[in-house]
Amino acid sequence: MSGSQALSESELKEIKKDIFLFADKVNEGLLFAMFIFGIFIAFFYDTWLVAFAVGSLCLAAYYISKKMLPESDIYQYVLSGVSAIFAAQFIYQMHGMAEMHFWVFICSTILIIYQNWKLQIPLIAIVVVHHASFAYLQFVGYKEIYFTQLDYMDLTTFIFHGVLAACVCAVAAYWSHIIYKRTVQDAENLKLQLLLKTELQEKNEELTASEEELRASQEELMASQEELTQINENLNDLVKERTLTIIDQNKKFVHHAFINAHKVRSPLARIQGLVNLLSYETHRLSDDALEIHRLLKASSIELDDILHEVKVNLDAAEYKGLPEDPFSDDLVKQA
Repeated sequence: MSGSQALSESELKEIKKDIFLFADKVNEGLLFAMFIFGIFIAFFYDTWLVAFAVGSLCLAAYYISKKMLPESDIYQYVLSGVSAIFAAQFIYQMHGMAEMHFWVFICSTILIIYQNWKLQIPLIAIVVVHHASFAYLQFVGYKEIYFTQLDYMDLTTFIFHGVLAACVCAVAAYWSHIIYKRTVQDAENLKLQLLLKTELQEKNEELTASEEELRASQEELMASQEELTQINENLNDLVKERTLTIIDQNKKFVHHAFINAHKVRSPLARIQGLVNLLSYETHRLSDDALEIHRLLKASSIELDDILHEVKVNLDAAEYKGLPEDPFSDDLVKQA
């Protein structure tokens, strides 16, 4: 984003509207003050007609132009010209008193409030025309024409007088332009600040929404973790239960295997006894019977070895295969 934000025509118009509203109040107050001042100085030389006629026409010109063209700034140029006419009126009423020329500077300074340097042009133009014409008429001998109280003003003095007055108006015009540029720049900076503030608020809202989403995700994750923990606990309980079942079944298996082994041992012992008895009667047996006797004896011995091995394995499983704690982690893992 750029360092400043350009203003639209409507925004510039709104800014000027606020400026003009304040400037109108100040200058309208000054116009009425000048009208009253003209009536006041009429006491000195009985210039009542000039005070009321010229003053009233000046006020009428200003208010009529403002009323007829409310959306235009023409009335401001009329105000500038009217201010110069009031200054000329005061100079005439006081018979060329030098101090009355200061009204030109006062009016030029007050016009700065409008922040429009062009308003200085009607003022200085009318002042130059008035000064040149009245100075000429006074010095060529016309009576009742007053520009200065001096008996004579040479051209050099008049030129300095006019140039310095123009310089005052030029300085006022310069400051009008500078103040207007600063006003516009301040408005652009304010607009930029508002845009940045709006953008920051949007970012904050997005961040808040993201935080809420993150918080919701965290809550879901915590719920999932709790659910997983519960599942693990249930699984551990199930594993322990199955482990106990397996252990119990294993014990039963060992027990039954032990009993069955002993049950098989008794018939085997009888068979071995019979085989041993037949060993004493081998001379009476045929060759086939001897072969059967031999195989029967070998099978009984083999079966006896198997039963002995089963007994050894069962004893080992019973005394060494089962842990003291059936709920130990190792057993659960093995299960």
